[in-house]
Amino acid sequence: MILLSSNLLMAKKYLYSLLICLTLTIAIVPKVFSTTNSTCNYHPEAYEGLQLAQLSQELETTGLIGRIHGAAAESAMYVMSVREPNNFFSHREFSLLANEQNTIDTLNQLNRHDRVCIQGNIIENPSPQKHIAVSSIQIVEPWMQPEGFAPYERQAGIPAELKEQTSFIGKVHAIGAEGKILVVEYRDSVIPIYVKATEYTEGLYRGDIVKLAYQIQQRPQQPTHLQLDTTVEKPLAVLDAIASWHDRENTLTGNLVKFPRSPQLKFDVYAMEVDTMGIKRYFTLINFENMEEFQNIRLKLAKIWDENAANAVSGRNMLINPQVTIQAQGITNIVSTEQANPQILLDNAEQVQQLS
Repeated sequence: MILLSSNLLMAKKYLYSLLICLTLTIAIVPKVFSTTNSTCNYHPEAYEGLQLAQLSQELETTGLIGRIHGAAAESAMYVMSVREPNNFFSHREFSLLANEQNTIDTLNQLNRHDRVCIQGNIIENPSPQKHIAVSSIQIVEPWMQPEGFAPYERQAGIPAELKEQTSFIGKVHAIGAEGKILVVEYRDSVIPIYVKATEYTEGLYRGDIVKLAYQIQQRPQQPTHLQLDTTVEKPLAVLDAIASWHDRENTLTGNLVKFPRSPQLKFDVYAMEVDTMGIKRYFTLINFENMEEFQNIRLKLAKIWDENAANAVSGRNMLINPQVTIQAQGITNIVSTEQANPQILLDNAEQVQQLS
């Protein structure tokens, strides 16, 4: 009976998560882009179910339309998301590669959230992460940086010390295909890890802090790929599992963060940067059960943000104010292995306060 109640509670919280995500997100139905030729026309039926054969057909003919998930010119890493027409939560990610200089130059101009039309073909590679050899790319709807903020500047390529080390501590950025796809953040670099032995990666959550032993792959040279070093006793160790935070009451302190309205967010979403073992996590501040209280929380945080906006700077995929420290008391909520950020469930706006 106790187990059943626990399962029902978990299901309820998961449904609340879906509800708030549906509220935060805009169902993305790409526009039809008419041109003087037959390229970049959107055919919704081709995106239903995200079947690789249908997407490949679009890619090789009129063009595959999606949004840039991540773009790092300094490490030659570009990823595009393609979504089902009427299901925001159903999506596939493709890594983008190019050989022609004109195409490379266009890739180098890409920004997160740009809507693009790509022609090319899916290439064979040993990873379940699909790669596209891009023959042409059009930016059909550029994403504008929030007014007054310069684009975030990453470090150049993979940190030099990783080429001299054999292990590092980082944060899981993405996990998929039952552990075969693993991407880890180290400082502000996002590094793909080639995985053969999934027994070391199964059960990981996005946001886990891990220590992994690695070798640098000879190919591809750009972007740099690492592979788990399975010759050591423990190639991957979870130092702090984000799932262990679930359903715990916490009082957390950190800098105020803002995820501006975007194609994925219907309105600004506020969060806090929390340091764990020297690794930054970003906890969104949420109320699932009472939309009026959630509105009050957002209004309070917006007021704090606006009053201190002069000190805010660009982060990798957010804005952050290093001069504003807030404290939040609530229940931490993690319901999915692929949850973008952990959440703090607040009953009301009084549970979040500005400290400085």
